[in-house]
Amino acid sequence: MPKNKKVQDSTDSDTSFEDRTPAKQAKKTQKPTDSDTKDENSFELEKNRKVSVSEFKGKVYVGIREFYEKDGKTLPSKKGISLTVPQWKKLLEQADAINEAIKNF
Repeated sequence: MPKNKKVQDSTDSDTSFEDRTPAKQAKKTQKPTDSDTKDENSFELEKNRKVSVSEFKGKVYVGIREFYEKDGKTLPSKKGISLTVPQWKKLLEQADAINEAIKNF
């Protein structure tokens, strides 16, 4: 069942069209340079898998992501995970146990 969209009546608004803040324009994209493609916070695991350290909304994350190539560009795929610093540290604490489990296979 489709949801009904609420249509705002023009008489409900107390501001005119001219009073509205204009929409932000998209930033112009620049062609990446060698310094852009070799990020010091990115580490290659395999050809199409990378680990990166980044900040988002004031928090630091460790991301593990798969990439793919399209039209000569390397782009991030949907396959990946971002860990908070406490989650990353917890993973590192478990490294010995994980390595031991790997040996058992």
